[in-house]
Amino acid sequence: MKAKRFGAGLLAAMLLLSGCAGDGRKTANTGSKGTVEVSKPNEFPIVEEPYELSIFMQKPTGIENLETNTFTKTYEEKTNVKVKWDLISGDVRQAINIKIASDDYSDVFLGFGFAASEQTAYYDQGVFIELSDVVNEHGYYIKKMFEEHPGLEKGLRHTEDMLLGLKGHTEGFEGKAPYKMWVYKPWMDKLGLEIPQTTEEFYQVLKAFKEQDPNGNGKADEVPLAARGQRGSEIGLDLFMMNCFLPWGRFGFTNIDGKAVFAPIQDAAREGFRYMKKLYDEGLIHTDSFVMDRARVTALGENEVPILGAAPGRWTTQFTAAGTSNRMNEYIPIPPLEGPNGYRGTPASGGYGGTSSFSITTDCEDPAVALKWYDWFLSDEAWWAKANPGTRPAKEGEIGLDGTQAVVAIEDAGTGETFDGIQNTRWNFVGSYANIDKAIKVKDYTIDKDRLATSYEAYKLYEPYKVFDVVIDDFPMPSEVAEEYLEFRTTFENAISAGMVGFIIGEKDIDTEWDAYVQNFYDLGLERYTEIVQNWIDTLD
Repeated sequence: MKAKRFGAGLLAAMLLLSGCAGDGRKTANTGSKGTVEVSKPNEFPIVEEPYELSIFMQKPTGIENLETNTFTKTYEEKTNVKVKWDLISGDVRQAINIKIASDDYSDVFLGFGFAASEQTAYYDQGVFIELSDVVNEHGYYIKKMFEEHPGLEKGLRHTEDMLLGLKGHTEGFEGKAPYKMWVYKPWMDKLGLEIPQTTEEFYQVLKAFKEQDPNGNGKADEVPLAARGQRGSEIGLDLFMMNCFLPWGRFGFTNIDGKAVFAPIQDAAREGFRYMKKLYDEGLIHTDSFVMDRARVTALGENEVPILGAAPGRWTTQFTAAGTSNRMNEYIPIPPLEGPNGYRGTPASGGYGGTSSFSITTDCEDPAVALKWYDWFLSDEAWWAKANPGTRPAKEGEIGLDGTQAVVAIEDAGTGETFDGIQNTRWNFVGSYANIDKAIKVKDYTIDKDRLATSYEAYKLYEPYKVFDVVIDDFPMPSEVAEEYLEFRTTFENAISAGMVGFIIGEKDIDTEWDAYVQNFYDLGLERYTEIVQNWIDTLD
């Protein structure tokens, strides 16, 4: 039995990652020595004798069977490492908690996107190991990536000698400005509408969608604007709309001229809530936009007779279906909108930040094997190996989306039936996206070509309005504040959502109950929460 500092009784508390820290932490192998000899950095096979590595991750979509997958077999032969997959589905956070309480971690946690504060908490609880030694001794591509993108390493390191997780450098153009809004182009054309530039113009577009029967069926069945009820990613309605009024993110804090500012209690936030309430009161926002799941929103976007006028998302397949339907290509982006106070922006962080996708646990007897297994996925060679069948380097003269020499070309365009469907030849869940240069020079990409072209146009549209490193989503922190910060973050995120939605749908009066809404944050500990964030800001160059 391993030395654990918490038991099953802490399962509920682990949802907030609020375990104890300190004396009982398990001593772990950090990579200098293990039970087997490994090859030099970027040399294969990794080990001479077959080795089993256990990996805990969410079951990937679109793959028939990881055990029999063609790329799985290819990489096993390359590395001499066979993966024992421990796959989960359903409630991911609950599954993680159960895993940790089970006394059996697996060697690697892969693909969960742990925030920096979560990594620290798991390290304190004896789950993750510190990676500096194993990266320095056995890393190759991760070290190259750190050299080329020092901001990536800075974002991942909690302190100079504290590295708990890794990830690729994600600069694909579709993710550079994630908080986008899309409108249905056939309706814009039919009604003779211009692309809106301000919140007032967007309001007029939505009114036209509602009142002028743009689908032509003689019914008032149009849904001007709908969203999924999830603030945790780019599909939350507020993450686009509130950035028309002030810098706005999921957890509330912004860095304004070196000061930690809690956006949800600012006057501009109040005006943003008023604006969304106006849209809601006039029937321009679907009434379930704060609770709908992906299936319901996609059903609106894919209705046989078009009924959805606008929706937020990083890309159009977050509210339409990829594949045989062409609906995903019929929505076009609108730019960040200028609000009544003149603000117009979209948060950006350059692909950095402390969120990680790969961590090694204290159960791993050979961290060097685990690190080398992951390290190769950060290479261009791995990107090609995981790419769609028929992918090849572009020939001289083949032009990409940006009008210059392409990097990637597709020989076999595939069909709508196979795009985004179930396959068993490749992976799509390890390593990084192609960097921005590769991504914007894709010549063709199966049935996805038109959507990618539209997404590239959206990238260019949002580029002038990026506001870098103002919205604070996550940051590295010392162990002594991680647990406290995580509790604040969860509590405040819930309070932000409840307050905002309450004002928008009319459960709360924004005139008479605003002061109580603000006071609630102070009662929850806003002053201390601000102090923690400010202490981190003070460490920045």
